[in-house]
Amino acid sequence: MSLEIVITPEANNGKRIAISGSLDSNTAPELQQSIDTELNDSISITIIDFRNLDFLSSAGLRVIFKTKKFMDNSGGEFLIVNLQPQIKKVFEIIKALDGMSVFKDQEEMDEYLSDMQDKIKDDE
Repeated sequence: MSLEIVITPEANNGKRIAISGSLDSNTAPELQQSIDTELNDSISITIIDFRNLDFLSSAGLRVIFKTKKFMDNSGGEFLIVNLQPQIKKVFEIIKALDGMSVFKDQEEMDEYLSDMQDKIKDDE
């Protein structure tokens, strides 16, 4: 199965990476290349949207964790949204959800982002 990657801009210099299909050893290099091209230290938020992802392998996990590490090191936010049950199970099996910002849907994530931005404005 193939992988479709759609990267779109988000508010506050963010990027949304929507992935569809299968993220495995054959397709992970394609995602890594897209992420390497799109992300830099000026990106404040990276959102990985799993809404249409059907399969995730360890090679795909490596790309996800490398992206999270990059965002952590650059002081940005790393968010995961729309985990499908089978994909969520993969994260649960390896106990990787602790310490990650995971949202059940777009509405929950938007509420979090709004609260975060309001807090920054209040601190100014």
